[in-house]
Amino acid sequence: MVDNGKICLTDEKRAKSYIPLFVQELGNSDCSALRNNLIITMADFCVRYTALVDCYLTKITKCLRDPCELVRRHTFILLSRLLQRDYVKWRGVLFLRFLLSLVDESEKIRQLADYLFGNILKVKAPLLAYNSFIEAIYVLNDYRAHSGHSDSKASRAESRPFSIRGNDERSRSRRMRIYVSLLKQMAPEHLLATFAKLCAEVLVAASDGMLNIDDTTARSVLQDTFEILACKEIRLSINRVSSSESGDVGEEGGESGGASAARGKVITHAVRKSLIQNTIPIFIELKRLMESKNSPLIGSLMECLRVLLKDYKNEIDDLLVADKQLQKELLYDIQRYECTKAKSAVAEAVNEMQKSTNYLSPEAPPQAVSVLNNLTSKLQNDSKVASAIADAAAAATAKSVLREVNRGTSTPPLGSLSLPKLKSRTGGNNGTNTSRLNVIESLRKHQSFESDEEN
Repeated sequence: MVDNGKICLTDEKRAKSYIPLFVQELGNSDCSALRNNLIITMADFCVRYTALVDCYLTKITKCLRDPCELVRRHTFILLSRLLQRDYVKWRGVLFLRFLLSLVDESEKIRQLADYLFGNILKVKAPLLAYNSFIEAIYVLNDYRAHSGHSDSKASRAESRPFSIRGNDERSRSRRMRIYVSLLKQMAPEHLLATFAKLCAEVLVAASDGMLNIDDTTARSVLQDTFEILACKEIRLSINRVSSSESGDVGEEGGESGGASAARGKVITHAVRKSLIQNTIPIFIELKRLMESKNSPLIGSLMECLRVLLKDYKNEIDDLLVADKQLQKELLYDIQRYECTKAKSAVAEAVNEMQKSTNYLSPEAPPQAVSVLNNLTSKLQNDSKVASAIADAAAAATAKSVLREVNRGTSTPPLGSLSLPKLKSRTGGNNGTNTSRLNVIESLRKHQSFESDEEN
């Protein structure tokens, strides 16, 4: 029955017959006000008849991607309250579908999502981000071909709105924001485990052929993995582990501050060395595979490897001390990548400078001079880039000089020249005509020179 506009159902049998009708209308209605009211009603049903509503949660969570901001916000708030009160559990696709709220178009929803993931879930379910991280990479990229992630066509169509497909800059940045939010919830030991899982489950799958690097979506998964492994949130985990472990040792063993710090350094070195010993061979194998296929991801791999070589230099030296040839190959590849990157940066900077037609002219406006100085100072911070500036600047100067010369009237070929035409004596300025007549008359008075034959 209905009381003051609210549905009052105390009979479970009636609720069982109404709930499917409401869920169907929730997915078919074009009226945002009706969808909003149905979400509120379904939240009430979930409190009274949890078991009856639980099987419809996947359809209810679709409202998190509703085109109406009000419906999305109310759905997020109501489901969050049900989760906090344990009427709904964080299982299945529920957690993964909440991730899109972190990059919602509405700033209010993004703030609510940040608070939910950063404060409530971090305390209530501290292992949720760690356990779902690898799955989140595949779901956000909508990649289902990997072993253990295959679904039916209907399921893929239903989950596609909760993915951020694409390898463009905007899609990658949105996915990366979600990854960083999840990494911030993890404890230091879980960050290290996540680093190892990314290498063992994603990179190894790519090197073994389980993850097809020729597939566009699979390349997005790999590129996201490289960016995650190189991001500061996961790289700082080693320092956090060392500080926390040294503190624990000091408290439990009653050691002094110096002894606990020394023990923490030993533990940290052991952890880092073990991690790198398992990681570098995977990168080398994957690098060879990508080079054989001329993969566009080779740049992302080299950038990630460069970061690892920088952050774990001592551990990598210990690892490669017995294989000097491999060490030389890695250093050569990194240097070649840096040189290519430097040349690209210089070429891009030169193109930007050439957009201003007066940037090399002595009479250039102050704005053009300022742009040139800023670009030059920015590029010269990198020694490899600075070494390439001279050649590029010389080429640009030569082109600019030629362009300045060509701006004037060019000299025509001799064959195109025509004989001068004499103007008529009539008309025009009388003074000018008089002076011309005087010149002609003076020429007539000159003595002519005759040849000997004529004489």
